[in-house]
Amino acid sequence: MNEEFEVVSHGAADYKVFLIDLLYRTPHVHKELEVCLLLEGSVRLLTRDRSVLYEAGSLWAVNPFESHELIADRPALILSLQIAPGFFASVFPQMENMEFSLPSPDLPDETGERARLAEAFLEIARTYFSREERAPLRCAGLIFLFFEALLGWLPCRRVSEQERQSTANRAQRIRAITSYIDRHYTEKLLLTDLARELGLSMSYLSAFFKSVFGISFQSYVMKMRCEKARQLLLLTDFSLLDISIACGFSDLKYFNRGFARQFGCSPRQYRMELEQEGVARRQESVQTVQAFLSPAASRAALETYLGGRHGSVAR
Repeated sequence: MNEEFEVVSHGAADYKVFLIDLLYRTPHVHKELEVCLLLEGSVRLLTRDRSVLYEAGSLWAVNPFESHELIADRPALILSLQIAPGFFASVFPQMENMEFSLPSPDLPDETGERARLAEAFLEIARTYFSREERAPLRCAGLIFLFFEALLGWLPCRRVSEQERQSTANRAQRIRAITSYIDRHYTEKLLLTDLARELGLSMSYLSAFFKSVFGISFQSYVMKMRCEKARQLLLLTDFSLLDISIACGFSDLKYFNRGFARQFGCSPRQYRMELEQEGVARRQESVQTVQAFLSPAASRAALETYLGGRHGSVAR
């Protein structure tokens, strides 16, 4: 998927830390391992075989190229670390073969380990956004310590080299699929088109897609088109017909039906409700379409979140 956020440069480091204000994120994959800490709100995380509701303070990990979808009733603030497993290759190459499981939201924290991991994660974020010269060195060290503790707390297993190679091959195909859909979702897009592009049979590609994303190809495309349409409803005054065409819907009826299935109301009702709720709510909704915070905004958000417990965020 496209990278849609500003990145702090830590040289050649294979990781990035960011905060996101999120209301909804369509099913997606990325090549890095992702660890998330929910700072505010509640979020439902959906993978191909699980649906878990997390509350503020929850910590979880998503494996590379594992499809996941995020849904929040109200804007939620998430701290995320995306890191290439190869980052650990020189000291702990086994990390490339580790596969994490989603923790249960009611996983007990009798020893306080989850709380300590959350504090360690916040310290990584503060250091990452610091302007101090040696911050990248300290940040890398903190990440190593954090993952050593994470491996002891979060359910995980070591996969075989054969499984890892199979995952790598699978990842290449996933990248090709998502890239093709990103380029063509505004057009008439059929599974036959994608199968022809990849040189695969329809039946194989259909089964492969369902096994990766947990939904059918057409359902995935519909979710993407509806989310793009929601953004245009929020950010523009385009007519419903223009939005429908811009997002690849064949007609207004199809657009209305798909949007209502995804968001519980018609596109017209969605826009009217925003207008009735006033400018402030509209601005909030615009910001939560997919709002990745800039480094400066991230420093400010972390400082506000931490308050007086840890002092000001490092500058």
